[in-house]
Amino acid sequence: MLALLTTGLSNGDIGRRLHMVEGTVKGHVSTILRRLGVRNRVEAAAVAHEAGLKDDRPGNAG
Repeated sequence: MLALLTTGLSNGDIGRRLHMVEGTVKGHVSTILRRLGVRNRVEAAAVAHEAGLKDDRPGNAG
């Protein structure tokens, strides 16, 4: 899910890709931000970039 955050997708878009409801995605995003110790998606994307994380599934940006 962190890889999808780096693409700038909304919670709704991520939910559709992962077959989850938007509220579930929101909860997971909050958990990711808290565990990474960051305040927002931009900071999370920076952490993912530094770690070399990207979404390699076919048809996905990354």
